[in-house]
Amino acid sequence: MEARNFQAAKEMVEDNNWLLPTLNGEPRYQKPPLPTWLTAFSVLLFNSKSIIFYRIPAVLFLFIIAITSYFFSLKIKFNKQESLINGLITVSSIYIIAITFEAPWDIFAHGFMFLAIYFLFSSLENKFNLKQNILIGLLIGSSIMSKGPISIYVLLIPFLLSYLLVYRKINVNISNLIQILFVSIISGSLWYIYIFYHDEQTFLDIISLETQNWSNYNVKPFYYYWDFFINSGIWLIPAIVSLIFPFIKSKTPISKNYLLTSYWVIISVVLLSLIPEKKTRYIMPVLIPLALNTGFYINYIIKYSKQKSIASIWPIYLNFVLISIASLIFPAINIYNYGISFFSIITIIIALGFIYNFYKRDFDKVIYLKIILFFSVLNFVLPKMYSNTNTNYTSTDLFHQDIKELKLYSDYKITADLIWNLNKKVRKLELSKIDDSIFVLISNKNFDTKNVNIIENKLLIKKKIKLNFNTTTEENNRYRDRLVTNLYFLVKK
Repeated sequence: MEARNFQAAKEMVEDNNWLLPTLNGEPRYQKPPLPTWLTAFSVLLFNSKSIIFYRIPAVLFLFIIAITSYFFSLKIKFNKQESLINGLITVSSIYIIAITFEAPWDIFAHGFMFLAIYFLFSSLENKFNLKQNILIGLLIGSSIMSKGPISIYVLLIPFLLSYLLVYRKINVNISNLIQILFVSIISGSLWYIYIFYHDEQTFLDIISLETQNWSNYNVKPFYYYWDFFINSGIWLIPAIVSLIFPFIKSKTPISKNYLLTSYWVIISVVLLSLIPEKKTRYIMPVLIPLALNTGFYINYIIKYSKQKSIASIWPIYLNFVLISIASLIFPAINIYNYGISFFSIITIIIALGFIYNFYKRDFDKVIYLKIILFFSVLNFVLPKMYSNTNTNYTSTDLFHQDIKELKLYSDYKITADLIWNLNKKVRKLELSKIDDSIFVLISNKNFDTKNVNIIENKLLIKKKIKLNFNTTTEENNRYRDRLVTNLYFLVKK
């Protein structure tokens, strides 16, 4: 996914094809272009082809979601400290972070939609006006321009249904609704209309294929998403309890806003479960209302933490005990394997502070230290996870200058991640149809001087390079066979 999206942004910059995006020179209309535009702008702005600058827009949207969570929390009656905790819960939910590294465009679509929901909720609680209606419409349109209507289905509709369940009515008149819908449809559909007008048949073929995928591709059982709370990472236990808590805690007054976020999470998961095509990353938007919902339980715990008789505190105790153990084990393993480092010492100090404040039942400090610990431990995990451990890795320095002026062909359909690593477009074409006197061929076949196909086509192998762009060894589950192939420099006799 990362290579596919980044390669499309790269070609957008190199070929100036801003309205008709391509991937390996072929039309790429499966996804709307707004995130690709933002990524391309980032590359142009910093005038660098480093992968860091391809990631900046997604990281920016990670913070936009966290900030929106903070202000949305204020709207649903959290105080500033509690709202800050909610924002931090959102940004430290493990899969919300992970998706920025996977680099699909989901985070843009859901970021825009969450902002739209924030302003929509504000209007529902106060009063609609033309300026805010236009803003809501533009944000919904931007979400559509990022991933199509998926965020409407998984975030907006569940929010509206939850609001209706809790408050029994939605105070919006037909005039305001028409204004929002009009701006949403116009801003979200202009690019699709442009594509339809300029490349109708290709567009229709892609739409047909994408529609079929909803029911035929990556089909999973209905209950596939029911372990969604695992994706909240360090908030797993409080996230589970937060969903159960408002329905079993009869003696504690439960606010309507707590019920709102609870229903929002549940309805989102149910609607996602109804679609046959399922992928782990599709669950990411559910983590947004789940973080808010977890915040209600966390702040309840902080408020009543000094009362030893409160049974509902025990799940958070279990969570804190597990965090305490893990916070000492990770730096200890790191010290054992790599020696003492600044971050390992800092992590141990933070862990001891976490344990001390846990013992003192000073839970507001414990929550902040827990989040700091999480990011400190990530400092150990991520570099090791994404470091290059493959001794057979092929550096492009071996052939970059040699292929710079040559055309690249392949005898099979190669994937986007291979194209990204080659840093050049590759055209799929039969050997017999290639007219160049000297060219580069990417092939899974092991050609040699005795190979019949090479001789029949009167081609000589000038040079052969075994390519392996995997950064892990074969034992790792991130190893991909598609990143292993052959590169041939061929000349006609």
